[in-house]
Amino acid sequence: MHADLTAVLDRLVAALAEDPRVHGGWFYGSVGRGGWDELSDYDVVFLIDDVDFEAVAADVPALVAGACDELLISWPENYNSPVFKNFGTLVRVGQALHQLDFFMLNADHVDDWWCRQHLKSATRENLVFDRDGRVGQLLDRGLRTDDARPDPNRCFDTYWFHAEMLIKYLLRGDVFKILKNLEFLRQAHADLLLSRYDTLDWGGWESKVKHCVPAEKQAHLLTYATTPDLDSLRAAVVQGVGEFARDAREVFAAAGLPYREGVAATVMEYVTERVSGTSGVDSAPDLGVSGSARSA
Repeated sequence: MHADLTAVLDRLVAALAEDPRVHGGWFYGSVGRGGWDELSDYDVVFLIDDVDFEAVAADVPALVAGACDELLISWPENYNSPVFKNFGTLVRVGQALHQLDFFMLNADHVDDWWCRQHLKSATRENLVFDRDGRVGQLLDRGLRTDDARPDPNRCFDTYWFHAEMLIKYLLRGDVFKILKNLEFLRQAHADLLLSRYDTLDWGGWESKVKHCVPAEKQAHLLTYATTPDLDSLRAAVVQGVGEFARDAREVFAAAGLPYREGVAATVMEYVTERVSGTSGVDSAPDLGVSGSARSA
């Protein structure tokens, strides 16, 4: 962590430790898991009773402003609720800008999914402060969410449905619709890989891909990060559907699931032919699929 940001957190924690409404807090995110560096920000979760929850939420901008030179932005997350909130704050210290997340967990609703998610794997080693012992007692309970992996069949259907949808947008040259559907393809492809490789009990899909998915499979997801000219977009689709088909076959085999080769081959061949015919991409990827499989 940057020293300036650490100083901001120290001042904020000192103020909260004197606030009788706040029982204490713990590190979440990279700091709580030993994965931080000087560029990381702090993610601290504070435990607050229901009776004081909304009042503390209203005071967050003033509390953070009192710990830095200037509070530029206090940004409430869209998922904020009466039981769990986060305020992403952008602060100025001297001439530098830093970010600090202010998480709030309602002590009377700790079994809520959002609360359990932010208690996941947290122990007393992650304590920031514990004014009255309540935080340590809560962490000792080991509350957590389930480590559910994506459903490969859902990934399969999502991918091929949106791959076929891309044809009309590519033929029209509708770049923004193309980009939207490419995002569906990329996320379905990422979820497919995570259904096999995910072993991480924290973080979003991007952290899970980084830490769990083999590098050669990560490269397949970068296929969708292309430039927004039509030739590049068409080429990305042709390459992406081939890589997804190969990855899906491997994932389904590893999971012992029946693979709908006929569906994949039919949609893939149709997409590749239609897209290649408008782009100058004149060869379909070699997917190791026989003609009989395509007609299955």
